[in-house]
Amino acid sequence: MQVDLTNSEVDEPVTLINAFTVPPGESELFLERWKDNARVMARQPGFLRARMYHSLTENAEIGFVNVAEWRSGRDFDAARANPEWRASIRRMIDDPGLHVTPRPVVYRVGLDVRPGDEL
Repeated sequence: MQVDLTNSEVDEPVTLINAFTVPPGESELFLERWKDNARVMARQPGFLRARMYHSLTENAEIGFVNVAEWRSGRDFDAARANPEWRASIRRMIDDPGLHVTPRPVVYRVGLDVRPGDEL
């Protein structure tokens, strides 16, 4: 499982969106490992919020989607360099009971639409 991201190197807010394929029967273990990782990330400077979405469809190819918001790309880059965070990712990757496929991508806002906005 490869989890490399290029550095964002921007001072503006960024959002990590990571879609996961998790085999049937591994959801609970996956969430436990993800919580281990989230505990570390939540303590990092610039972390704003993370949500893990779980599909309502039992056999969805993309069963989980993590959306994590950061004050800036540079804050996110610094957090990813944290040895404790890297170790928590390694535990998930090396867990023999997990066969997860992550698809992480970092985004910046391209368009923000709110009720009543003129587009």
